[in-house]
Amino acid sequence: MQDHGVRKMAAAGMALMLMLSVSACRQAGKDTPAPDAKTDAKEQETDAAKQDVQTQEALPDPVVNEDTAADAEGIAAGYKERLCKETKADPSEIKYSLVEDLDRDGKYEGFFFIGGDVDEEFGSCNGEVWFVNEAGIEKLHDEFTAAVNEDSDVFGIVEGADKDFVSFNEQYVTSNVTYLFYADGDGCKESVVSALGSADVDDETGDLVITVSAYDGCCTYEAGAEEPMWTGHTWKPYYCYYDRNTGDFMEYGAEDISEEELSDICGSDLVKAIEDRGYVIDRMIRRNNGIINVNYSEVSSYDDGSRSISYMNATYDERRGDYRDVWGAGETGIFESDYGGIYELYILSAPDTKASGLPDKGGDHYGVFVMSAKDPDDCVGTEIKLEDAGFDDDLLIYTPDFSALNPEPYYVVSCGLFETKDEADRRLKEVVAAGFADAYVKPAGKYIGNKYLYTMYGTEGIEILKDCVILHDVDVSLPYPTGDDSSKMDLYVYENAQFDKDADTDTFANYEKGDTPYRWIVKNQELLRTDPDAYSLNGPALSGVFKVSIEGDEILSYYGSYWWD
Repeated sequence: MQDHGVRKMAAAGMALMLMLSVSACRQAGKDTPAPDAKTDAKEQETDAAKQDVQTQEALPDPVVNEDTAADAEGIAAGYKERLCKETKADPSEIKYSLVEDLDRDGKYEGFFFIGGDVDEEFGSCNGEVWFVNEAGIEKLHDEFTAAVNEDSDVFGIVEGADKDFVSFNEQYVTSNVTYLFYADGDGCKESVVSALGSADVDDETGDLVITVSAYDGCCTYEAGAEEPMWTGHTWKPYYCYYDRNTGDFMEYGAEDISEEELSDICGSDLVKAIEDRGYVIDRMIRRNNGIINVNYSEVSSYDDGSRSISYMNATYDERRGDYRDVWGAGETGIFESDYGGIYELYILSAPDTKASGLPDKGGDHYGVFVMSAKDPDDCVGTEIKLEDAGFDDDLLIYTPDFSALNPEPYYVVSCGLFETKDEADRRLKEVVAAGFADAYVKPAGKYIGNKYLYTMYGTEGIEILKDCVILHDVDVSLPYPTGDDSSKMDLYVYENAQFDKDADTDTFANYEKGDTPYRWIVKNQELLRTDPDAYSLNGPALSGVFKVSIEGDEILSYYGSYWWD
């Protein structure tokens, strides 16, 4: 579970944000309702202590002096004059403006709203948005109805780890749509999450929340009709984080999970509770920020031959260990956590790991499968037999890692993965001839997991900060031979990273119960400095191959540590 910090603090009369792996946000437009969590006194004390530590890591106060302010004011005036000359607008028509150095390169970018007066009843005004910088002028949005935010402005700032975004909201009757733009060289680009829904930040978790408006609560089929009519307006949140490698937001990874996995996570039989009320489970989705969405539905048939299907969902938050209090009523539970409608795996396409710096996952593959089991230990004997028979490319595949395999967790021994069925068939003949008569070829699909291997040859690339460890320029590869061999990137280990519940902690030298990966790395770095013999007693802890889950550039969980053979 990730806590991409987005927390506000006051400094020198200006609102500063702590910047971890997701941006902080001063969001234009109306706030998206966020469920409240019940926090006892002990949790509040813990949060306060964390805030004290994080406050020490805040960005330095910006240097603001009269000369700087005068320069900015002069640049803004110059941009405004150029815009009026270009568009023939009267200066009085420029109702709102924002001029700042968004990409922190010493040059200012300007955003201007040309339009009419505010409609006080609806908190909106009509106009268009323009971008101005030293290189030129560009219209970003034709005339539309803009929402005026609580700061009596149409523009807001989303502060990223290495750049700022400008936001503004288009107002509709029942929801807002947020646009996000950022400076890119001499121009301006629109974020990949722009205009997907109403964007805001969850102050508790740091997630950038995109609330999507849809009519998907109910579909009705008239008698004899093949196409349904959709009704039932819903508002469902999806979750994103800021990624340094792409310089933009990315949606959290997500995967389908089984009923067994869901019960293990929630600690109760959620599926049975839903089915006991006569509903049908449609889909169970686990997101990499700890949010679980369970879609379920109910079919109603009528005497006139028509029928309708109502769609609902339950949302469980692993970070809080409870269901979401969707409407802020102070009640949590399976049926109180319903946002309505149908949750999809992604609102964007699946995250582009290649663009983020991670190795490309490759395309579809075929496996030569020899046996499967629920317990990986039951597969060891078959793996040894394959190796003794000369098949050194045997793999132990976790089925939820591949799109065409069973989402219910199984471990499969495969004698290789192949890009074509012909290649797999040729290998199958060799495997069967070697005595594995039950082997068969099966499509595995694409690798959809978020587990990777990273390799450290020493400790020179490790940088320790108060809130995270940076692993500089490390080799990152896939756990299966399906795509690019490897890539080099910086990885971040925050204090909330964890050793997975199934991690083989015995493989992590000098690990002690209660260690987090962040604390474990810091401890070993200190041991290396003060007592090298103690550090290397069980082998150099920070060198080797590490199996981890990665989202963007942040390590979420550690699974194992391995030596080179």
